[in-house]
Amino acid sequence: MSIIQEIRAKLDLVQYISQSGVPLRKAGRYFTACCPFHSEKTPSFVVFPDSQTWHCFGACSTGGDIFSYVQRRENVDFSEALRLLAQKAGVQLQTRTAEQQQRETHLNKLRSLLSEAARFYHQRLLNAPDAAEARAYVARRGLSEATLVQFQIGYAPSGWHSALDRLKQIGYSESELLEAGILTRHEESERLYDRFRDRLMIPICDESGQVIGFGARALKPEAQPKYLNSPQTPLFDKSAALFALHHARRSIRESETAVIVEGYMDAIQAHQHGFTNVVAQMGTALTQAQLKTLSRFARRLILALDADEAGARATLRGLETVRQVASVQRVFVDPSGALRESSRLNLEIQVVTPPNGKDPDDLIRENPQAWRDLIAQAQGVAEYVINAAAASLPANATLAEREQIARELLPLLLATENNLQQQANVQLLAYKLRLGSGKALLEWALQQQRAKRLDRPQPNGKPAQTQPPAAPAPATSLAHSEARQEYCLAALLQYPNLLADVQRVFRQLAAAEPSAQAELQPLCAADFARPDLRAIFEAFLRARAQYEEDWLNYLEAQLPVDLRPVLEQLLMAPLEAYEHRLRQMSEIDPRALSKDVATLREIAALNPDELRHRTALPHQALSLRLSRLRRECTELSYLMQEADEAQLQEHLQRNTVYLRAIRALMQAAHPTPDGQLL
Repeated sequence: MSIIQEIRAKLDLVQYISQSGVPLRKAGRYFTACCPFHSEKTPSFVVFPDSQTWHCFGACSTGGDIFSYVQRRENVDFSEALRLLAQKAGVQLQTRTAEQQQRETHLNKLRSLLSEAARFYHQRLLNAPDAAEARAYVARRGLSEATLVQFQIGYAPSGWHSALDRLKQIGYSESELLEAGILTRHEESERLYDRFRDRLMIPICDESGQVIGFGARALKPEAQPKYLNSPQTPLFDKSAALFALHHARRSIRESETAVIVEGYMDAIQAHQHGFTNVVAQMGTALTQAQLKTLSRFARRLILALDADEAGARATLRGLETVRQVASVQRVFVDPSGALRESSRLNLEIQVVTPPNGKDPDDLIRENPQAWRDLIAQAQGVAEYVINAAAASLPANATLAEREQIARELLPLLLATENNLQQQANVQLLAYKLRLGSGKALLEWALQQQRAKRLDRPQPNGKPAQTQPPAAPAPATSLAHSEARQEYCLAALLQYPNLLADVQRVFRQLAAAEPSAQAELQPLCAADFARPDLRAIFEAFLRARAQYEEDWLNYLEAQLPVDLRPVLEQLLMAPLEAYEHRLRQMSEIDPRALSKDVATLREIAALNPDELRHRTALPHQALSLRLSRLRRECTELSYLMQEADEAQLQEHLQRNTVYLRAIRALMQAAHPTPDGQLL
C-alpha cells in the first residue's frame, strides 16, 4: 500500500471536513454545506462518502479528494498537504536521503540565482542610463511596456563583472554563477567574467514559469554571435526547452494547436498581438524532447519558421524529427488479419511559410490579420514536402532523379499520415513527380517498409519475428479482463475528453434504473481490479479535477516512482491493438451507445481516431463495471453463507441491487428501435 493509499484508508473525508469547521448536513448518500471557499446562502458544496470526494457546484465549480481539499483550505501545495495529512493519520512519510535533499536544495538555489539575475537585467533595461540603446531597440521592434514586463526582458551591461558583482553581493558564489551559466571562464587566464555583456536579455522559463536560462540578443551589428544562449546547465537543456511555453500552455490546450516559430522575437511578437498558442524552438531544429512535451498539450503542430533558406532547412529537419519519432512503431494484427503498424506520435503536423520572405515577427507587426489567415491556411506535411520537392526539380529531370526524390519523401509521408491520407498523398506525389500509378508506388513503399522492419536485428542479435504478437499490450500475457482495463485507462489517458462521454452513459443507465443507481454511478477506481491501474485511474481523476490544464504533469508527479513506467506505457499504447481482442469478448453492443450518430459524424473531421474510441470506450467501460459487479456478487455469496438472519437480509437487499444493475448493463447490449439506451 502506498503512502497515499494508507492516508486515505485512515482518514475519512466527511469526518475531516466536519472537524475543519464546515457544518455538513446529510442528504441521502452524500453531505452538503455552504461552500467554505466562497460566500453563498444556498449550499452547493457536496461531499461524497462513497468516493471520498467533494465538489462545489456553485461559483468554485471545482472539486477533488482529501488532498485537494487540504491544498485549497490551507493554501499549500501537494507536498505540504501530504505532510499535514500524514501527520493527522499517524503515517510515517519516507524521508529523502541526505544526498537527494542536498541536490534539491542546490537546484533551488540555482533557480533563485537565475530569478535574481533576470530581475537585475530587467531593472537595468527599465532604468539604467547605459540601457538607452537597448530601450531604443525594443521600441524599434514594437515591443510594448506590458510585453517587456510579461517576458521580463532585460539588458546586460557592457562591463565584464556587472552581474558577477551584483549577484555575489546578495550571497551567491562564483562557482554557483558559473554553474548557472551567468559567468564564463577565460580559456588561458581562467579568470571568470560575465557571459552576457551589452545584450538584450530574454529569460527562458520552464513550464511552471521559473527561469532556467537566457537568450541574449546582440545590439551592435559587429557583435557575434547574434544570439547567445545559456550553456547546458543542471536546469537548462536547449534541445528540450520551448520558449514561452509557460505563457502558451493554456491556449495550446484549449485550441489543441501549437504554433512553433524559430526565434524569441517571433514568439514575443505573437503573444503581444494575442496569438498566445505560439512557442519558439530557439533557433534549433525541432527535437524529440520538444515534440514529446508538445504532444501532452496539443493534437496539431504548425511549423511556422522563417521563409529564408535556413528556415526551410529547419522546417525539413523538424519534419525529419517527426518522422523519426513517429516511425517508432508497434506491429499488430487488425480485425481482418492484416499486418498493421501504429505510430506512437498522435500529432497532426502542418506547415506555413510567411509570404515575401518575411519572418513571423515582421508579418505579425505589419499585418496581424495576414498572420491569422496564414495559420488558418496551414498546409499538411505531405502537401508541403511534395510541392517543395516538385519545385526543386528541373523541368527536364530524369526518371532516376524523380524516383530518388520519391524514395526520400515516402518514409516521411508514411510515418506521419493515417492509411487514408497515405493513399491520397502518395497519389499526389506520383502525379507531381510524373511517376505513373500512385497505387503501385504506395504498394512498393509498404513492401519496403515491411521488409526493413522484418530484417531489423533485435538486441539479442536475432532477426525480428515474422509473426507479430496478438496484442502489443503494456504487460505481457494479459488476461482478457486486464486487456479491457488497460484499454479503458489508456484511451482515457490519450483522449482525456472522452471521460465525459463515458460518465454520460453511466448516468443514462442510472436514470433508467433508479433502484440500482448506486451501482450505476460513473466509472470509478473500484472498477479496475489491477491495483496499479486502479491507482493511476484514481490519480487521473484527481489530476483532471484539480489541474485541468496541467493534469498530466500533476499526475506524473503524484504517482509513486514504480507506477510511472506503467503510466508511460499506457500513454504510448496503440489502442487499435486491443480492438479485435476486446470485440471478441465484449458483452455490450457499441451501437447501443451511439445515441446521436449524426452528432458523432459532425465531429469525425476533427479526429477520426477519437471518434472511434468515443464509441468503443463507453461500452468497454460498461463491461468493466459488469465484471466488477459479478465479482462482488460472488464475494457477497460467501458472506451470505455465514451471515445471521439480520445480516442475511442486508446481503440479500444488496444482492438484489447488484442484479438489477447487472441487468441494466446487459440490456445495454440491445438498442431500442429509436437508438436510445434502455
